[in-house]
Amino acid sequence: MLARQARLLAKTAAKVESSTGSLGVFGTTTQKNGIATEATFDYHPYKLHHLDEGPATSTTLTRDEGLRLYHQMVTVRRMETAAANLYKEKAIRGFCHLCSGQEAIYSGLVAGMRSQDSVITSYRAHGFTYVMGIPVLGVLAELTGKKSGVVRGKGGSMHMYAKNFYGGNGIVGAQVPLGAGIAFAHKYKGD
Repeated sequence: MLARQARLLAKTAAKVESSTGSLGVFGTTTQKNGIATEATFDYHPYKLHHLDEGPATSTTLTRDEGLRLYHQMVTVRRMETAAANLYKEKAIRGFCHLCSGQEAIYSGLVAGMRSQDSVITSYRAHGFTYVMGIPVLGVLAELTGKKSGVVRGKGGSMHMYAKNFYGGNGIVGAQVPLGAGIAFAHKYKGD
């Protein structure tokens, strides 16, 4: 399946490269030896409320950054597929809240974070745990209750943590006050 997607992507890229270096509605590209090395994307400005200046209306993505994000997303999807199989085999006990289909959220959000920024999420925490620096085996070991897991096998599917990642929470809405406290701590520290 991935090989088919790569062939389709190569065909699409060839069509784009044969054009005038434009991505149409997406933006423009910079090429080296016929291979796009970066793409610039323009989008409409946001409507502002009580703000003098809004976020940028253009962004550039390099080829290496795009490949890194794609690799992260594919790894999260494969990790979730492995977790689903382990759950079906009853190797994962209790709850297993998969995040298949949400890979771009994790990769994109972390790509836009500064090193001092923090994240807290609800109960779908596997993807965030991986993109925040925990290896796939650490996540899967945690899901199966092994001591080599990210929190020694005691957290399960919802309670995984990493540097600047304050984990998930199994109680609906409970991450909101915790997130507010984390935000206040950042403001207090001047981050």
